[in-house]
Amino acid sequence: MNLLSDIITYIRRIIKSPSDAVISDNLIIDYINRFWIMDVDARMQLFDLKTKYQFQTSPGVDQYNMPLYDIQVEPGNQNISWYPVYQGFLGPAYINGIECPLQTQQSSFWGIWPKVTQQLDVVIKGDGGTSYDFYLPILPRHLNVPNNPPISGLLRGHIDISGIIASGQNLDPPVNNTLLVNPSTPYNGHSIIPITSVDSAFFITSIDATGANVVVQDSGQFLTGNVNEGLLMKPGTAPWGCIPLPGGYSTSFTITGASQSNPAILNIVNSFIVGQSISISGVNGMTELNGNTFIVTDATPTTVTINVDSTFFTAYTSGGVAKTSSNTVNYLTGHVQVTFPVNIPAGNDINVQCYYFQTGLPRAILYYNNSIIIRSPPDQQYLVELDAYLSPAAFLSSSQAVQFGYMSEYIARGAARKILSDTGDVEQFLFYEPLFKEQELLVWKRSQRQFTATRTETLYSQGFSQGIGQNNMGGSGTV
Repeated sequence: MNLLSDIITYIRRIIKSPSDAVISDNLIIDYINRFWIMDVDARMQLFDLKTKYQFQTSPGVDQYNMPLYDIQVEPGNQNISWYPVYQGFLGPAYINGIECPLQTQQSSFWGIWPKVTQQLDVVIKGDGGTSYDFYLPILPRHLNVPNNPPISGLLRGHIDISGIIASGQNLDPPVNNTLLVNPSTPYNGHSIIPITSVDSAFFITSIDATGANVVVQDSGQFLTGNVNEGLLMKPGTAPWGCIPLPGGYSTSFTITGASQSNPAILNIVNSFIVGQSISISGVNGMTELNGNTFIVTDATPTTVTINVDSTFFTAYTSGGVAKTSSNTVNYLTGHVQVTFPVNIPAGNDINVQCYYFQTGLPRAILYYNNSIIIRSPPDQQYLVELDAYLSPAAFLSSSQAVQFGYMSEYIARGAARKILSDTGDVEQFLFYEPLFKEQELLVWKRSQRQFTATRTETLYSQGFSQGIGQNNMGGSGTV
């Protein structure tokens, strides 16, 4: 049984349009959604269309987009197209089964969990060029890059759901920059994500030779293969997003030899510089190098020295690739490699603004602009659970909708009523109006029966949570 398909059939009978030739299923579904969300009294919506929404946090990631839009497909592979899957959340939230507040007001949330900007003056001086490689002084300089966040790190840039949709990929977080940057002009074109959708958390600033500001910031996009590497870009202008920096975001060179020595020396025709992080893969023989990240301690046009003792490694036989990222910030190590769009005069200060955090067990959630913000940022995976209101089309095409079949005729008549009103078919509208009112009254009566079984809490009544740390004067409500 699929209630959504049944309701579409009912609507077509009422409006006398049996096929897609006059009105498509997608448009009918839009009428169903708008009728339920905008026309139906909240008293009738309250007990229906709810489901549990849960997800696992990612270590070090503090912002998560609610999956507001997705391709919904009904039986027969009929796309419902992009439409909100969820209307909102119902607090409280639970993190690993422990109740925590779900807030929707930024002022109260940031009042408890302030987002303090760290102003790091003069992390490096300009040398007259555009390319710079440095570490932030507030983070430990890890020679081997950790996969999980240490006790402290940097907050990451974020792209909200509107930007994800604009990218055409519905991928959160975006990790493949080739999908998000105009492929015909990959380093001079604009990102296709609106700048209003980018919430940057890392900024590099300086002054150019003309005295103008130079600003580079993280874009909420991440390097393919490493979500800890945020892509740096130049701020764009409305409506489009940030502008990719010169030089791209990753460079690879072929390894032709590797020494068994301390430190190890790789034979590579390269342009690496001292201090860069390089990752190695595909080596035959000296396979101990594969899958690891090392620091370049010395470099010539044909060799690279890395910070590892390979004396007792297996002898190198063939192959291998050494890859380095550029125009990125590593949020765990504070390693920055950037190519500014203009030269930075020698002696000019290069500064950084960022958000520094300590990871831990999250204790509060802010739901704002269809994004979920968690504090403290998680140090590992945690299970987050909330009650969510599904949109009608999403709910009616699920197995949860079977018990609400009694509403199918009411929803069908209501959506058909909107269609007849829009098309100006007054005669049919007036004919079906009494039948619609009859169905509305029947559904309203059933909702009232559910209400009578639910006692409304007051300031003077004994609520469920009285005496265990909460009272009825505050706490959670519908989002």
